[in-house]
Amino acid sequence: MASSLVSLSRKQPRWMGLGTLHARDFQGPDYRFLDAQVEGQDALLSGHIQSIQIQPGIWLHGVEARDLRTLHTTTPAEPGVHIVVLLEGSVDVAFGGQPLQMQVPDAPGLQACGALVHSRPGDQFERHWRCGKYERKLSLSVAPEQLPALGLADQALPALLRAWIDRQQLAIHPWQPSARAIAVTEQIIQLAREGSAPLLLLSRTLELLHEALQSLDGAAPDSSAPAALGMREHRRMAGLKALLDSNDPPLQPLGQLARDIGLSPSALQRQFKQLYGTTIDDYRRDRRLERAWAQLEQTGCSVAEVAHCAGYTSAANFATAFKRRFGISPKLVRARL
Repeated sequence: MASSLVSLSRKQPRWMGLGTLHARDFQGPDYRFLDAQVEGQDALLSGHIQSIQIQPGIWLHGVEARDLRTLHTTTPAEPGVHIVVLLEGSVDVAFGGQPLQMQVPDAPGLQACGALVHSRPGDQFERHWRCGKYERKLSLSVAPEQLPALGLADQALPALLRAWIDRQQLAIHPWQPSARAIAVTEQIIQLAREGSAPLLLLSRTLELLHEALQSLDGAAPDSSAPAALGMREHRRMAGLKALLDSNDPPLQPLGQLARDIGLSPSALQRQFKQLYGTTIDDYRRDRRLERAWAQLEQTGCSVAEVAHCAGYTSAANFATAFKRRFGISPKLVRARL
């Protein structure tokens, strides 16, 4: 079902073409909408999603879509190894309460980003939806019992992954895909969409898995890596993120935000970026633009009025920032009314 793409769970293979996906496409016994009243006919996503099993225990999940609602969903995460490659846009999810925020900035020369996740039985997968948020990504999921069949048993596994499995440890490991891995990801998406060359699709999938697992070889905490944030820092940053996500956040300067939280500006920026993968200013700008998208779609306000509400003194500057962020002009979004 469609929910498999959002939750990394394994359902029946399904392709859903370009169009609008509704709440009924995601509803299931374990799929819950936590903070929004949603009816079956409500539109949630615009784009297309795909989920296919390429062999027992190995699933591909593809998403190329934009959120049409702001809400929060949860569903059980399937245990195993998950490789995520984000090609465009942003991801805001969590496994077992551990956040995974990824973003590919819209700037020349910046590549896709990735992550390797080890999830356990009983972990919950949470997704934070934001109206206007876009993501184009591929996820590869491998069931634990499938690893030996791939020749990845005992000493063949990277030591770090073996430790996660032995300890039943929830883990999220950032990974920077190579240019080759990005090209392989694009080819996997195309092959899956066409439904052709199943052996080539399997070969490319295993190649992507191989590179991601190689990133774990020798990976261990080191003195050059930033120290993991403690519970207190997580609460501080979660509170700040909730403020920035609110419908009418005060536009305090960074220094004032830092004083309110009790940190220096540099420490505030470092901790926020360490946890969410972006600067406070970039995050705040993206939230304003996402709210602007919703305002253009849902109200009769002019582009100039929406630009003013988003904090722009120039409608032209707003239009430039909007198109850079979403790939479409605000006038075209408003024209859909």
